[in-house]
Amino acid sequence: MTNNKKRVIAYVSGLVAISFAFSGVVVAQFTSPNYKVEESYFGTGGELETISPNYKSRQSTGSLGVGNGSSANNDATSGFTTPSDPFLEFAVSGATVDLGTLSESSTSSDAAQAGACNCSFYVRSYMSLGYSVITVSQPPTSESNNSLQAKSVLAVPSTDPDVEEFGINVVNNTSPDIGADPINDPDGTFADGQASTGYSTPNQFKYSAGDIIASSPATAGNQGVGKTNYTISYIAKISRMSKAGSYVMNHDLVAVPTF
Repeated sequence: MTNNKKRVIAYVSGLVAISFAFSGVVVAQFTSPNYKVEESYFGTGGELETISPNYKSRQSTGSLGVGNGSSANNDATSGFTTPSDPFLEFAVSGATVDLGTLSESSTSSDAAQAGACNCSFYVRSYMSLGYSVITVSQPPTSESNNSLQAKSVLAVPSTDPDVEEFGINVVNNTSPDIGADPINDPDGTFADGQASTGYSTPNQFKYSAGDIIASSPATAGNQGVGKTNYTISYIAKISRMSKAGSYVMNHDLVAVPTF
């Protein structure tokens, strides 16, 4: 029995999966028995498609109103011509977290923050019905294929020397003093990304592969057309019975938009 040389390193990576929900419509078009208007505008003038042999553009002259409007069933963006194609952008910052050599008498912790956003990853959505970010990796695993025990119940880090655990959350913490709350860019009227239940309580952690750790719920009154920066905080602790080794986690995330 030995518990020396237990080192944990986590690498954050991600990919996008697509989901379609048929309860919603991405782009609302105006129709009647005799007419159909694509991406309608009401103003002093403009063209949705201005084409020559060498160029293609959209034009608008003046605007009777600007801003966003939303209800439980419909969203609208007023102002100059905007694109009608929905998209989801998901980017990870390439952050690496090194929790050092673990101890049964204390918890090691750190947050994955890198890149221009100083975050773990960001999600930018436009004209979607929301998205979910799912963690799919197993906890840190050693070269001998031993994995740290995932913290299955949301709680503060344990101080019991007989408890081995690994957990994360996606909010700002004070004990340990790591992490950051999700930041909606430019503000909360453009994006509504948030940490999900189980990963949204400061100073408490858990982990389970397959959990949704963050999401955009497409809140009524908020179109969710902006960007949200997310920071993942990690904690790890060994027990007196943990096996020695170098533990590594390639932390894979999957972003699933709903259209």
